[in-house]
Amino acid sequence: MRQRLLQSTLLAVGVAVALLGLPLLLAFEQLAEQEQLAELEEQSDALLTAIEQVSDPGLPLDQRFAVLREYRTPERRLTVFRRVGPTEYARVWPPGDGGDHPRFDDDLEQAARGDVGRVYRDGTFAVSVPVAIGEEEFLLRVLRDDEELHGQIVRARLSLLVLALVSFGAAGMAALWQGKRFAVPLEHLAVSARRLGEGDFSARAPRSGLPEPDEVAAALDSTADRLAVMLERSRSFSADASHQLRTPLTALRLDLEALEAAGADPALVAAAVSEADRLEATIAELLALAEAPHGEESLDVTELVAQRLDAWRSLARAQGREVVLDAAPVPPVRARGAALGQSLQVLLDNALEYGAGTITVSVAHVAGGVRVCVGDEGPGIPEDREATLFRPTGLLRAPTAGGWGRRTVTAARPVAVNGHAGRGLPLARSLVEAEGGRLILERARPGAVLCLLLPAHLPEPPPAAPA
Repeated sequence: MRQRLLQSTLLAVGVAVALLGLPLLLAFEQLAEQEQLAELEEQSDALLTAIEQVSDPGLPLDQRFAVLREYRTPERRLTVFRRVGPTEYARVWPPGDGGDHPRFDDDLEQAARGDVGRVYRDGTFAVSVPVAIGEEEFLLRVLRDDEELHGQIVRARLSLLVLALVSFGAAGMAALWQGKRFAVPLEHLAVSARRLGEGDFSARAPRSGLPEPDEVAAALDSTADRLAVMLERSRSFSADASHQLRTPLTALRLDLEALEAAGADPALVAAAVSEADRLEATIAELLALAEAPHGEESLDVTELVAQRLDAWRSLARAQGREVVLDAAPVPPVRARGAALGQSLQVLLDNALEYGAGTITVSVAHVAGGVRVCVGDEGPGIPEDREATLFRPTGLLRAPTAGGWGRRTVTAARPVAVNGHAGRGLPLARSLVEAEGGRLILERARPGAVLCLLLPAHLPEPPPAAPA
């Protein structure tokens, strides 16, 4: 923001200097040129008066214009021409070569017509006036170089350059001050928002005295207070839910142990205990997901998938099926283990419930992350169900005395229609997207394949050594 404000301010000053300074400089140069010509014309008028006072038609030409010698200087050169025709003239004074004459004669042509000739060309000012001595007509020409004009123009350009530099410096300092005044409150707001996003609800944005940033800071503080209250309520609910759910699970375990002691089938008891363990782990993960995340978590996907498949292999063997893991070396991912575990559990549950044949779980490295796919050898997902696979579906109530209830959207089991019903897929998708990943349907049929795409956890580069 500071850099953009500085650039825009300097650009505005540059445009102003170009639009105002350059025309002003051009106007000054033209005015200085006209002033030089006017000054030279005044001098020629004074010389003309001096010639008319002392000239005598009977004197030789050199004596007629002798008065001009004291006015002739290296900076101001004087020349007299005799008119020999309507527009023709010949140089008569001073005697000698004409090396001090310019290469143009526009001023002489104007003076020959009875006007005052004024010309500035090739670094020379020339003013010519008609002179009448007796019956003869002469033209007096006054020449001067433009060193003085050149010096004035150089000084004007330097003054404009200094003024432009001062303007740029003042504008740059003002832009930096304004940029700091505007940017610092926004930077403080960004820090407070970042702390709030990391779970620090005690973060408060400082006030700057500017109305707009202070309104945002007040809204951010109010949001932090509301989030803190909501989080506290969520934690209280999670603690109560954990207690209420684990109490009947503990009683269930005691009942299973009593059944085993009473001589019940050990295989059935072991299966029931395994399901109770899985249910308890699921409850723990769901409660963990209710907590606010604390920073970024680096997760080994291959290790987590291998741990989860142990329980699912026993369930698959009970149906005469197999679960195969095809894992390649992959980098760690940036995700919570509870979210990835629950999402993987949803995919395995659907493959085991609605699929057929071998369940293949593959872990592979893709550009920018890791892909975890779960596929089976069943008929796949019906074509009419494919477009709404990740949307909540119509569910059936449990059967009552009067028969199956009407369709309603409740927390019951979804209806399977010739294959995958997509149980829990909306939940899995929301969990994965909350971790910055995606849940996609890679192949619908035959043999549905659903994949989790997770972003890789890139380590921060080491700090640069001090110079």
